[in-house]
Amino acid sequence: MLTFAEELVLLLHDEAGAPRPIRQDAIDCALAGAVLMDLAFADRIDTDLQTLTVTDASATGNTALDRVLAKLAARAQPADTRTWIGELCIDEAGAIHEAVLSSLVARERLGRHAKGLWGLGGLRYPRMDDAAVREINLRVRQTLAADDIPEPRDVALISLLDACDLLGQIVPTREIDQRRARIEQLRRMDLIGREVANAIAHAERSTLLTIRARAARRRRLMLRLSALGALGALATLVAPRMPVPDQFSPSLLKLLWFDGLWQQWSGYLLLGVSGAGILAALLVKARPVARRGGLHWWRLGHVGFGLCCILLLFLHTGFRLGANLNAALMLVFSAALLLGALAGASTYGAAQLRRLGINPKVPKALTRLHRITLYPLPALLVIHILVVYLY
Repeated sequence: MLTFAEELVLLLHDEAGAPRPIRQDAIDCALAGAVLMDLAFADRIDTDLQTLTVTDASATGNTALDRVLAKLAARAQPADTRTWIGELCIDEAGAIHEAVLSSLVARERLGRHAKGLWGLGGLRYPRMDDAAVREINLRVRQTLAADDIPEPRDVALISLLDACDLLGQIVPTREIDQRRARIEQLRRMDLIGREVANAIAHAERSTLLTIRARAARRRRLMLRLSALGALGALATLVAPRMPVPDQFSPSLLKLLWFDGLWQQWSGYLLLGVSGAGILAALLVKARPVARRGGLHWWRLGHVGFGLCCILLLFLHTGFRLGANLNAALMLVFSAALLLGALAGASTYGAAQLRRLGINPKVPKALTRLHRITLYPLPALLVIHILVVYLY
């Protein structure tokens, strides 16, 4: 007979061995609960609403179960089931998963194949025998369809599968909705299954709070960087012009602004960083990137490239506007940087703007203006480069 942990791990992989899309913290809590269920059915522990007690510390012969049983027996102070699930899902879930996988592979229930070149893509565990999975599916569906008193093992398994959202891999969603009252009845029958569900719900709440706090920190960082960029871009338009260095005295500024090689390097570096910033902005809109997540890193990169552009613009020009087309290029480029920084500041400071009564459409308008000012830049840059090299 398979253990609860083995049944759970079998269902965590599809026929080809790929893991199902279930949150890791839910899997960890479910594995911890599955081992406690196995120990309870092996008459090694007893559980009630207040405490989980070891009644028999003798080994079961199962590596994963004996490892957890020794941990339970070694604790002097008693603890309840929820506390143990929380501790085991943090400290032991990985070891439990590995031990169960090794057991299933050794018994030829699962295969073990490397993914990718030289196994760098990790491991895949395809099913070698579907009979066990079919038997689990049959037990679950028959228990849900019936109204009589179910087998205790089936009650425990259904509670476990429902807690970690694996029940939908066996029973269609329509049937789950129709039998929701039966599922709730079964869940109330099993203490460990209830505590697994509570532990997963607690993990979800903790994860949500962590995500919100992390998002708030990112917004503050982006707001500060955008405000810094706005000040830098504004300086290119209103700050006093840097004086031209004395032609007869050596200095870093003279090297930057009068040496042709340094002028080329700073100019082309400015062009490259500008292109990288535009690419980062385009990737934010790309669907593959959006599906994989991590958009904040591309947004942060876009703002960072903008700040680098302001610094390089100073190194290249000293904030001197020049004349004619050079002045037009400087004004357009500076305006694009300023509008982009203001758009970022208003987007990530939207909550503060709403408290001040500012229209929430302002960030979108600034973003649109930022894009519009970018349109003439390619033509002005080409003319600027041609003039420099031809004259």
